[in-house]
Amino acid sequence: MIGVRSMALTPQQIEALVAANAAALDLHIAAAHKPGVLAFLALAAGMADQVMGLPLGIEDEPGSVFTPVAPEGGTP
Repeated sequence: MIGVRSMALTPQQIEALVAANAAALDLHIAAAHKPGVLAFLALAAGMADQVMGLPLGIEDEPGSVFTPVAPEGGTP
């Protein structure tokens, strides 16, 4: 893995990121919704950290076409 580092964000960084993005989008986040928005961004950042932590080699390429497969016993 070349140049991959942890992207873990502190609670202060998450709050600053939400505030900056809301301001850039002229988006008002109600006080009642702010804890949920912060919690979701923290969750998403944690997921991104896990994905970015996976080692990939030169032979790892994304699939060119996504073809969904029906779950066992289900329909697509």
